Amino acid sequence: MKSIPISILIASAILGISFIIGCLLLSNQESANEPTQVAQEEVTSDKALMTIHETAEYLSMTEEQVMSIIRAEQQSFTIAGSFDGKMFPFIKVQDELFVSRIELELWVQNASTYHRRYINGQMQ
Repeated sequence: MKSIPISILIASAILGISFIIGCLLLSNQESANEPTQVAQEEVTSDKALMTIHETAEYLSMTEEQVMSIIRAEQQSFTIAGSFDGKMFPFIKVQDELFVSRIELELWVQNASTYHRRYINGQMQ
């Protein structure tokens, strides 16, 4: 039987220990990030009103897309004088828009049911 040189055994041991330490560091990093995300989601889900930024995150959209929906529905209402279905649920306080979380969920259901389309800032 051939003997394995001691340098190969030492190198293998160092490599194995490095691998284990690296895995432990990565798992600690991931678990440290999770509470922040969970805490942020809990805050958003407990709030009655959300900012446009929070609303965009909640809907997995950009702020520009949310504002485009609001403008499209407002334009449609202004032109027609009425609006079929549920309009995007926002209120304006001074110059800032806030969105009702509960009403937003109802709006999503309504918009999904009627397959609304928002293209280039207009309702289709």
